Amino acid sequence: MSNLSTLFPNDEIFIAKYASNDNIDSWSASTKKGTISGIGVEVSGLGAWAQIKGSMEFDIRNINSSKTYKKMKSSYGISGGVSSFWSWLGFGVNAQTHKEEISEMFTEISNSQEVKGHAKIKLEAGGVYPNVPVYAYGYVLVLQITDARGNTYNVASDEDSISDTGATNNKGKKLPDKDNDSVIKL
Repeated sequence: MSNLSTLFPNDEIFIAKYASNDNIDSWSASTKKGTISGIGVEVSGLGAWAQIKGSMEFDIRNINSSKTYKKMKSSYGISGGVSSFWSWLGFGVNAQTHKEEISEMFTEISNSQEVKGHAKIKLEAGGVYPNVPVYAYGYVLVLQITDARGNTYNVASDEDSISDTGATNNKGKKLPDKDNDSVIKL
């Protein structure tokens, strides 16, 4: 992916787990849109739709490399995909209530190897304002985790391609989309 933009500005979750030796194991997590130039289309006006079609290759960590994540999905009824995990993480007090498990999950992911990812984007993007053209890009939703030392890891999933892909404008704002037949493979 050639570009990662913030999905929700200033929407970052901080997770700190206190270890028995008084060291702090902390992480921050945010969602990003991974885009690549060339997978886009211009759409003009409210109610106008245009198809975005293309593919992108990237190196990324797979959320399923974590045994703790798999266990949490089963235990807490988390659906697959980055968007589902992010929704669960930000819902209520889950980030603080389950901070030790989440910290363990992030540690497992950070210790995993990057894998080759491939996304085939195919969806229609919609205009938002009458008579106003907008350039729409296809994106893959990425979970970006950062440890206390500032090391950053980008994480994706191939469990729910429809929820983890979409359309964005050149400023990173999500655009309406429909007929999403996109596929992510890791």
